[in-house]
Amino acid sequence: MTDRSTARISPTAYYTGHVWCKNGLSDAALDTREGALLFALLRPAMRVGRALTGGVALEEMLLQRHLMIDHLLSLAIESGRVGQVLEIAAGMSGRGVRFSRRYGPGRLVYVEGDLEGMAARKRSRLASTGLSSGHHHVVALDALADDGPLALAQATRGLFDHGKGLAIVTEGLLSYFDTPTTEGLWRRLARFAAPFSDDLYLSDLHLGRTMNLAAVTLFRGMLQLFTRGRTHVHFTSASEVAPALAKHGFARATVHHPRDWAAELSLPGQGGLETVQVLEASTR
Repeated sequence: MTDRSTARISPTAYYTGHVWCKNGLSDAALDTREGALLFALLRPAMRVGRALTGGVALEEMLLQRHLMIDHLLSLAIESGRVGQVLEIAAGMSGRGVRFSRRYGPGRLVYVEGDLEGMAARKRSRLASTGLSSGHHHVVALDALADDGPLALAQATRGLFDHGKGLAIVTEGLLSYFDTPTTEGLWRRLARFAAPFSDDLYLSDLHLGRTMNLAAVTLFRGMLQLFTRGRTHVHFTSASEVAPALAKHGFARATVHHPRDWAAELSLPGQGGLETVQVLEASTR
């Protein structure tokens, strides 16, 4: 990723990091002053958002997608399907710490990749607070690079075993990229995943049919103001997703909705407007 295309992502990384900590999904050591300040500044807008969408503002949307991805990733690990995870644009997410603690060094290798500045800050925070572990790594990675030291293969060299299954997570990333850029990302991910014994791709996703509703238009407007740029929606309906992913190397793709897991996962914002979905895909 170039600075031009991704510099605006950093504020949301701090904001989401604060949301995870606030809701018990991350260690307090990964919280930041920037995230707490942004959360406080956006609180009035979020109250308006909840009133318009039946209780689903940015915080609820973030928690819905995070908990759904956690659940699907846990199922894959516990079934033995995957024993390695690459989380791209992980920011200050606590998932790497939580999953590394939960599954231990004999069962899981967890690698977080992010832009150099964010990766360095994350490594420093983990090391200074005793959260580092030998099976949890943070690397500088550019998911839009086809070659060079920050490209997928080189940035993760020596960290993964092709004889074990790999899960790739891109939470909170696709909305920043237009469709051609997103398609290029999918092609890189599919090529990277193909040599492993099994693979799983998880990402949040937004569907345009829901996004056309007036309340969600305002929701997106607030999000775009927050992220200092346009956000992108790549599909109108869930039926478009699998054929599109198939063109870029993914043989299977399923779209999960919050309503699918609302009761089992106690998702916040139940009964409110659905503004996010989770994509599950595989090259096999």
